[in-house]
Amino acid sequence: MSRAISRVGCGRLTLDAARKTTLFAFGGERANSTRYTAAINTLFLREHNRLCGVIEKANPEWNDERIFQTARNVNIVQLIKIVVEEYINHISPYWFRLLSDPTPCYTAGWNRENWIPVEFNLLYRWHSLVPEDATWKGAPVKMGDARFGNELMLKDGLGAALDSASNSLAWRLGLFNTAEMLRPVEAASLLQGRDNRLASYNDYRERMCYPRVTRFEQISGDPDVGAALKRLYGNDVDRIEFFVGLFAEDLPARSAVPPMLGRIVALDAFSHALTNPLLSPHVFNEETFTPAGWASIAATSSLRELAERNLPGGAKGTRISMEHPSYASVA
Repeated sequence: MSRAISRVGCGRLTLDAARKTTLFAFGGERANSTRYTAAINTLFLREHNRLCGVIEKANPEWNDERIFQTARNVNIVQLIKIVVEEYINHISPYWFRLLSDPTPCYTAGWNRENWIPVEFNLLYRWHSLVPEDATWKGAPVKMGDARFGNELMLKDGLGAALDSASNSLAWRLGLFNTAEMLRPVEAASLLQGRDNRLASYNDYRERMCYPRVTRFEQISGDPDVGAALKRLYGNDVDRIEFFVGLFAEDLPARSAVPPMLGRIVALDAFSHALTNPLLSPHVFNEETFTPAGWASIAATSSLRELAERNLPGGAKGTRISMEHPSYASVA
C-alpha cells in the first residue's frame, strides 16, 4: 500500500498533503473515490463545457446561467442514454437491445416520481466486481492505491484512465470474491440492512414472484456457499438476510448478476432512469434542450462518443469500451 494512503477504522482513509493536492474540485467527495470515478466525472465536466460553448454560440443573447443550466440538462439526458444503451445492454442477458426512449413509459403503471429505495441502494453494492489489480498502460497497478488520488491521471491524462478501465478485467459478482480493501464496506452494507429492518431474503423472493426456498442448495449449487450459509444461519433458510441472499445465488448463463438481483434491477432501473423529469412528455423535446443540445442527445449513446468529442485529438488509439477484448460480453 502506498505510503501516501493508509487505512483507519472502517474503510476510512488518511491522505498526506502531497496526495491531497491530486484531488479534483468536484461537487461531491465520492467523485474522487477512485481515479476511475474521477475520470468519468472529468469526462462529463468536459462535455458540459463543450455543450456550453455550442449552446452559447447558437444563442448569443442568453446569459451565463441559462447556458449553464441548459447544458447541464442536456448532459443529464446523455448520461441516462449511456446508462441504458451501453451499460444496461452490456450487463443484460437478453438477446435484444434496449433503448432509452421514455415515450412508452408515460402511461406505464410504474411511472412515478423518481426515488431510490434502500433495497435498490444495497443491491447495487457490486463490490465483488472490483479487482485487486487494474492495468495501467500495460502494467499492473493496485486498486487499493487508486482511491482518493489522481496522480497517474494527472501524469498520463484522461485518455489513459479511460483506457485503463477498459483494459482491466472485472471480477465475478458473488460471495467470497470481494477485494480486501472493500470488505469493511461489505460489513457496513450488511449493518445498513439490519438497521433498516429489512425483511428476509425469502420474503423478498416471494415479493418478487419467486418461490420461497426451503433448502440452502436451492440458492446455490456451490457447496462452499451452502456450508457458509448453514454456518451463519443455522438450518433456517428464512433467517438469510436480503443483502447476503442476493449475492449467494448462482449466476445464470450469459448473466452478469444473480437472478433475484437482476429482476429487481430490471424492475427498478428503468423506473429510476426513465422517470427523470427531463424525460417527461412536456419537457423532452427540442425546445427544452435547444436544437444543438437535442442533436447532441441524439448523437450520444456511449462513453466513447463523449471521449471522441472531449479528448485532445479524439479517442483514436484509446480503448474505451465496457467489453474486454479477451472476454465475451454477456450483451
